[in-house]
Order: sequence, then structure tokens, then C-alpha cells
Amino acid sequence: MHNTIFLENVNVDFEQKKILSDISFKVLPNKPVCLIGKGLSGKSTILKSIVGLINISDGDIKISGVSIKTKEIFDVYESIGMVFEKDALFDSLKVWENIMFKSLTKKKESELIIKSVSLLKMVGLSKRDANLFPSELSGGMKKRVAIARAISHQPNFLLLDEPTAGLDPVKTNMIFDIVKKLNKKLKITVLAVSSDVKGAIKYFDEFIVVENTKIHWKGNRASLLKKPTKLIKGLV
Repeated sequence: MHNTIFLENVNVDFEQKKILSDISFKVLPNKPVCLIGKGLSGKSTILKSIVGLINISDGDIKISGVSIKTKEIFDVYESIGMVFEKDALFDSLKVWENIMFKSLTKKKESELIIKSVSLLKMVGLSKRDANLFPSELSGGMKKRVAIARAISHQPNFLLLDEPTAGLDPVKTNMIFDIVKKLNKKLKITVLAVSSDVKGAIKYFDEFIVVENTKIHWKGNRASLLKKPTKLIKGLV
């Protein structure tokens, strides 16, 4: 149960429209999972349902054995780091302030800068980047800062929504490589959403294909590469 995510027959309806239909799967600490599929298939909705940004209509989601329907889930949410598709960095704050945002009022500035620099190094950035503003960063650098912020409070879970959106293949590979290394180094449970199947397939071992609100297929990389369905042939 520890550091696991279980979705059991999850449904999401909005204004009589079905957004997710009977979604069931699990994510384990040692097996990062990537949700793939075409745009608007429901992938990001799954991620947002897990962290409570979207209310589910039926079924249940348990994180480390705790149902999202209980009050105790708010303590569990503290153990989740989230990377949003649009990075969601604060333009008026420097990089180090963005990374250490949760602790800005709790610790000395010097301590926070030192911690932010160590996190920057983990995502392939340097000490000099700490004092830059988001407007001074490239797209790939913004993604890496967002990842550094997501792991700044030493979470048990890392959820990523389209972490390579808008990046070229080289930067895409860099981001996925960082995520894979963090999973191993920090023993963190990883669930990602990606429309970049060709990039993700190099770095993830477990995949779930979402299509038209439902799980179309799930399995490992080797099985996915065999292109078992017509839809997957078009993706891979």
C-alpha cells in the first residue's frame, strides 16, 4: 500500500457528458507509468482526479491506501509533487524562490538558496540559474525548474502532466532522462501523462493507452512495441 496509487472503476461526468469511463489501474514505486494517447482522450483528467483538482463521479482512488474521499487524504496530498503542463512558475519570483516557494516564510534565505542549488543540480541546471527569472529561461529550463520545485519537499509521488510539451527531441530526451533518474535516486513513485509517445517509450517501462475516456490498453514497453492494436500502430 505504501507509495502506491490505485484507481478503481473511476468515472468522471461533467454536465451529462462522460469524461472518464471505468478507469482502473495501479502505480507502484518501482514501476513508473506513462499515460499516452491522442489529445483530449482523458489522460490529463486522470492526473487531475488523483490530486483532487477534478471530482470523480463514481469509483475510488486510493493513494498509499487512503481514499481521496476521506479527510485523511489532505495529509497524503502533501506527499505529492506535481509538474503542470504550462510549468506554472511565478514570473515575479526568481528561480530559487520558485523552487522553494513552499518554504519561503519558514527558513532563512541563505538556507533556501543552498537547497535550491542542490535541486537545480539534480535536474541538470547550475548555481547561476538560481537568480534568473522565468522570463530569462528557455522552455527546457522552465520544465526542469518545475521538476525541481515538485521535488523540493521530498515527496513520495511525482506526477507530471505533459512534461515535454513544446520541446524539441533533444530537450524531450533530457527531461525524460531526468525523470527516470529521479525515480531511481529518490525512490519516488512516478506517473506521467505524455502525448510524445516516441519520446516516452525510450524511458518508461509501463504504459497505459487512453482513448475516448477509456483505457484502451495497458502493458509494458516490449508489448507496446509489438503494436497490438490499430490505434497503437498509429501512436507508435
